[in-house]
Amino acid sequence: MDNSTSQARQRGILALVAAIAVFAVLILPQVVEDEDGRTGLTGSGRTPTAMPGLPNLPNLPQPPSLPGLPTPGATTGGSGSSSGGWTDPTGGGSGGATGGGAVRTREPSAPTRAPDPTAEAFRAVRPGDCLAVYDTGHGEWSTRSPYRVGCGSGNATVFVTAVRSSAASCPGGAGQSYWSYTSGGSTTALCLNRQFQVGYCLLAEQSGSGSAARMNAGLMTAVDCDADKVPSKYNQILHITGVYRAPSQPSSTSCARAQGDQTYYWYWMVNGGRTLLCTMVYRG
Repeated sequence: MDNSTSQARQRGILALVAAIAVFAVLILPQVVEDEDGRTGLTGSGRTPTAMPGLPNLPNLPQPPSLPGLPTPGATTGGSGSSSGGWTDPTGGGSGGATGGGAVRTREPSAPTRAPDPTAEAFRAVRPGDCLAVYDTGHGEWSTRSPYRVGCGSGNATVFVTAVRSSAASCPGGAGQSYWSYTSGGSTTALCLNRQFQVGYCLLAEQSGSGSAARMNAGLMTAVDCDADKVPSKYNQILHITGVYRAPSQPSSTSCARAQGDQTYYWYWMVNGGRTLLCTMVYRG
């Protein structure tokens, strides 16, 4: 073999080695086999593009909306969240529904109550109001609904000291009482002080006579001084002769209307002990 032939063979071998090196470096890394035997493309951090020629999948039909059920579709941009493809019908809350969403039943609205004029009249009363109402002596008030009048009028028989939600919170004492009304589970209690006026009459029950006599007055009652009959609980009519600032040591002589007055008076400390009420048995 001559020298030129030897050089040509060496050049051919070098060219083959170079071609093999180029194949190993540039072509071979691009073709690999997946674990399951499928051939695919590998990238170097780039997202593979979609293969051309595949048709777009049609939109799947959505289930129809039914009354009372949430609307299909995932929530976005709301404070509530859901999974399973159902929107939370309440639109709020930090938790999400699972397995198709939570369905909440709407509670029926409360039935509308008819207006109660008596309840409204009680709620309209304010402390400081005066009312034309009194105890009839039959265990009931003279009217069903409060009737407000001027405190200087002749029929202003009671003064409202407070308005409460329970009669138990009203003070109790001589000449004090309460008037309450309950409607729809709500109670309005009017705390009352009797307004005593000279010339008016009260019902009373007398037991015994002479020095042993005892008089139990219905201080919240009012009656016609000339009434022919009185309720069975009572047997006397007392005439109011005086309403005074309470003295430090009250007695029957504190009720005297003139010097040497011999009238037999019955008296009570009312208005929390601040007022002296003087009465006598009505004689006509």
